[in-house]
Amino acid sequence: MMLFASTAFASSQVVPIVWPFSVGSNQANFVRVIIAEANQQQTKYKFILENKPGAGGFVAARHVQEHNSLAILTSSSSFFSRPVYYPNESHRVEDFKPAFIECSGQPYLIVSSKYKTLDELRKQERLTIGANLGSITEAMARELQIMLPGVQVDIVPFPAGTVPGTLEVLAGRLDLNVELPAEAMQHVEVGKLNVIGSSGTKDYKNMKSFNSQGFKGSAGMIGTYAMYVRKDVDPNIVKELHEIFTKASAAAGPKLQTLYDRDFCPAANLSLKETNETFDRWVKYWPEKLSNKK
Repeated sequence: MMLFASTAFASSQVVPIVWPFSVGSNQANFVRVIIAEANQQQTKYKFILENKPGAGGFVAARHVQEHNSLAILTSSSSFFSRPVYYPNESHRVEDFKPAFIECSGQPYLIVSSKYKTLDELRKQERLTIGANLGSITEAMARELQIMLPGVQVDIVPFPAGTVPGTLEVLAGRLDLNVELPAEAMQHVEVGKLNVIGSSGTKDYKNMKSFNSQGFKGSAGMIGTYAMYVRKDVDPNIVKELHEIFTKASAAAGPKLQTLYDRDFCPAANLSLKETNETFDRWVKYWPEKLSNKK
């Protein structure tokens, strides 16, 4: 069997799936699981995970654009925010089209080891908050500035991933950080971190949304994870990729769902038509939402 698989893959087209952020993250594991199942189910393509971090996802997007054959960009909602904040140092959303949406609905959290509530934050003269410039974490940090008009909230940039900022918070050198659930909750559950609030509209154990606390601005600022190809890719190939990843996700079953659950990110389960419609909504939503936070 191993000889057969090796022989089959020898004639397969190698297709990199390029991830822009921390390769050790829970979100990168979404892609790993899907790749493993996709490679088991078919041999036309051999998918491999590549990590190209930097510039809020721009490095990965450019790598896909410049690749001399089929390549896939997999990213978070920051795929849409980077071009808004840094239009001259970013990809263009219109140069891509979606192939598959993994999950959608993940909240972004603002966490602290010093403070527990917004009321405590309002009493401070100055606060520091970690974020990745160009990403939705920057948008959340800017949202906090709006929520605390009488407080100087300084954004401290981190080059890639949310974990470095959280480590600074845990060490007491940073007041706040924008974090993802899978990385935050392990510290929240043992009492080392507090969730000041989260984006979205849902409340969870140890975590209340800013929406339910009376601040509606981040209600729609949820995390979504999707795969994109260049706009010039043959629509038949896009359809084929969507079918492959849909079947792979279904085959991964509980293993993939467990990873989604860690980030409170429900599986999308969308048809290709629904995928394109959702993409079109994001294309409109994010620039409108973030234009007043530049």
